[in-house]
Amino acid sequence: LARNVLKDLIDDAKLNVTIDTIQRVVSEFYNLPAELLRAKTRKQEIVQARQAAMYLSKELTGSSLKTIGAAFGGRDHSTVIHACQCVVQQLVDDPQYREQLGRLRRKIETASY
Repeated sequence: LARNVLKDLIDDAKLNVTIDTIQRVVSEFYNLPAELLRAKTRKQEIVQARQAAMYLSKELTGSSLKTIGAAFGGRDHSTVIHACQCVVQQLVDDPQYREQLGRLRRKIETASY
């Protein structure tokens, strides 16, 4: 609410979002160790958290797909593209997930000041 009221005064360039910050906040949000976001595991709850973190990394940082993939356990850029497509589809299909990702984004933005 405060961010909306003060949006004209807040300089988004000061927002210092990093992939590390995103990984930390996402792992706390999903109650997982941050190392699992970089691990090779394919457990559904970890995959969902990893995909959300990759999507938010793409949206909130100026990092390339290759850099994002490298930060998530050396994954290929095509894996990042797939993760983003999965998240976008889920955002379209599931209003509850959309609200959850919005809360997560706000937590990341708050943690980045």
